Amino acid sequence: MQSITKFRAPLLAALVVAGVALGFALATNHTWEDYYITFRSSKNLATGHGLVFNIGDRLHTFTSPLGVLLPALSYLLTANSSDAGALWIFRLMSCAALGGAAALLWMIARQRKFALIPALFLIAGLATEAKTVDFTINGMETGFMILFLTYAIWAHITPAKRQWAHLGGAWAGLMWTRPDSFIYIGLVAAGFWLFNDQAESKHSRKELFLLCLRAGLLTTALYLPWLLIAWGYYGTPVPHTITAKSGIGDVRTFGGVIKTIFEIPFNTGYSSNTLNQPFLPSYYMIGGWPAELISYARALGTVCALLWLLPFLRSTVRVASFAYFGANVYLSYFPYFPFPWYLPPVTLLGLITIAAFFSQLWDVASFGGMKSRALKRTITVSAAVMLLVSAWTMWESGRQLAAQQEFIEDGNRRKIGEWLRENAETGDTVFMEPLGYIGYFSDLKTYDFPGMSSREMVEARKQVGNDWTDLIRHLRPDWLVLRPHEIRRLNDRDRSLLSHFYTHAKTFNVLEQVDDLPVRGREYLIHDSQFTVFRNIKPMGMPIKNIQYESPFPVSFQVIGDYGVTLVHAPGTMTVDVPENAQTLKISYGYPPSAYEGADPTDGAEFSIEWKSGGEEKVIVTQTLRPATNPADQQMQTFEINIPPHEGMDAKLIFRTRSLDTMNKDWTCWGQPEFR
Repeated sequence: MQSITKFRAPLLAALVVAGVALGFALATNHTWEDYYITFRSSKNLATGHGLVFNIGDRLHTFTSPLGVLLPALSYLLTANSSDAGALWIFRLMSCAALGGAAALLWMIARQRKFALIPALFLIAGLATEAKTVDFTINGMETGFMILFLTYAIWAHITPAKRQWAHLGGAWAGLMWTRPDSFIYIGLVAAGFWLFNDQAESKHSRKELFLLCLRAGLLTTALYLPWLLIAWGYYGTPVPHTITAKSGIGDVRTFGGVIKTIFEIPFNTGYSSNTLNQPFLPSYYMIGGWPAELISYARALGTVCALLWLLPFLRSTVRVASFAYFGANVYLSYFPYFPFPWYLPPVTLLGLITIAAFFSQLWDVASFGGMKSRALKRTITVSAAVMLLVSAWTMWESGRQLAAQQEFIEDGNRRKIGEWLRENAETGDTVFMEPLGYIGYFSDLKTYDFPGMSSREMVEARKQVGNDWTDLIRHLRPDWLVLRPHEIRRLNDRDRSLLSHFYTHAKTFNVLEQVDDLPVRGREYLIHDSQFTVFRNIKPMGMPIKNIQYESPFPVSFQVIGDYGVTLVHAPGTMTVDVPENAQTLKISYGYPPSAYEGADPTDGAEFSIEWKSGGEEKVIVTQTLRPATNPADQQMQTFEINIPPHEGMDAKLIFRTRSLDTMNKDWTCWGQPEFR
C-alpha cells in the first residue's frame, strides 16, 4: 500500500473524530460531576463575582486554567442565561480540539511515512477510545490536553525554521490545560533526545537540547502570566485541588519512584498500577466488565510500556513507548488514586506506540514474498481486532454513561442539590464526598472530602486526620450527605454522632432502577445510587485541634453502646489542646466489656484529668473504676467539669489512666472530649 499523501486527509480525520465525539455527547449527554465543580467558579467569573467557588472567598478550586476560563466564555456567549447552552458550547470547543488532534496525528503518520493501515488504526483508535471521547464531551479539559500533546509530538518530528516556536506553543498549551503537563513535556522531550535519529530529526543531541531550551523559554513567557495572575489573586500559584489531595496515602519518596519503575511491569493486577488502565473503561475495577477484556488490556499495556527497550525499533516507537512507560510510573505512584480522567494522554501515547510498531512491521513486510503477505494480513487482522474491542468497549461504556446521567446524575445527585437549596438556610454548610452536582445545585458552603472547595476541610485534616467522624465533629456542618457504606463507617467509629447530633432528613434512592439496568459496569452506578441527607439538630462541642496518645500498646477505636471511644491501655494518656474560649468539658470514659469479662479480668484503674497551662499543673478530677468487682463501674462514666480561665494561654488537658495492682487487660477508654 502507498504511504499517505493526500492533502485533505487531515481535515477528513478531524471531521470524523470530532463527529464521533459529538455523536457520543448527543447519545449520552454525559456531564462529569467535576465539570460542575469548575463551572461554579466559571459562572461566578462570568457574572462578575470573581473566579471563585464561594463568592468572597478567593480559593483556587480548579486545576485547569483553560478548563475554567473556556466555560466562563461559553456562559458569556449565552448572555449569562443558560447553563445547558454553556455546556454545549464548551462541548463543541472540546470536540473541535479532539478533531484537531486527529488531524495532527494524520500529519504525524504522513511525516513518518506510515502505511495506510497503521495510519487508519491510529485515527480509528482515537475515535473509539471510550475515556478519551467521554472526557472530551463531559465537561473536562481532555480534548485540549490531547490536542496540545499531539501538537508537541508533531513539532518534535517536523523540522522547520520555527520548530522551537511550535514546540514552545504546544508546551504552553499543555500547561494552560493541566499544570502536571510538565510530566508529559519532559517524558516526550527526553524520549526524542535519548532515541534521536539524526537522519529523521535533522538535529544532533546538542541541537535538540538547545531547541528544547529555546522552546522552554517561550513556554515560560506564555504560561508565566497565568502563574503571576493566580499568585496575585489567590495568594499562591498552586491549585487548592492539588493541596487538598495531598496528605492522603503514604509519603512519596525518590526511592518509591525507583521501586515503581522496576516493579510496574510485574504487578499489573494492582488497582494502583495504571499500566493496563489506558485501554479499559473508567472505574472498571468496581466490577461488571469481562475478565478477558482486563487481561487483554493488561497484555497490551505491558507491551506498549516495554517496546522502548528494543534497540532495533524506530525512534517513533521507542519515544512513544518510553513516554507511555514514564507516564504510567507517574500515575501509578504519585496520585493517591489514578482517576480515569488522568489516563487519555497515556492512551494516546499507547496508540502511537502500536501504530508506529505496526508501521515498522509493515515496512519489513514490503520486501515481498509469501511470508511478507502473511505478515501484512496479520497486521491488518490484529489492527481490526483491536479496533473492534475498542469500539465494543466504547459502545458499552456509552450505554453505561447514558444510564449514569439519567439515573445517577440527573436522577439522584442533582436532585439532592436542588432539595438542599430549597430546604437549607442561607449560610448553611454541607459535608459530603461527591462535590460536583450536590455542591453546584445546592449553592451551599461545602465541606467536601478531601477539601477541593474548602480550606476549612484541608485545615481540619491537618489537625485531626482523615477520619470522617473526627472531621465532622471538628467542622460541625449543618448537613451531611452520605452513602450507606459511609454511614456504616461513621457508626462503627461513633454511633452517637448520627443518633445524637443529626437526624434523618431525606433519602434519595434509585437502587431499584439501577439494579435492573442491562448495562456493563452497573456496579459503578450502584455505588452512587443511594444517599441519605442528615440535618444537624444539636450543637456539638468546639473543634479540637490536636489529640496525642501515649500507650504501652497501639491505640484503637471501638463503639461501646452509643459511644465511640479510643482504647488507651493503662498506664496511658490522651492529651488535648483546649480551645481558646472553652468553659466546660464533658467526656465519657470507662472499660470495654472484654476487659472485665472472662478469665483474668482487669483489677481496675484510676482515671484522672490534669490541667496544664502557663507552668501550672494540677489534677482537676479523679475516679477509680473496678468493673470486674463493681457492676456499676461497667457502665460508661461521664466527667463534666468547668475549665479554669485560660484566655490567651496555651492550655492542655491530660486524660490519664493508671493501673492498680496489675496491668492485666487494662484497656481503658476515653470518648470524644466535648468543649463548650
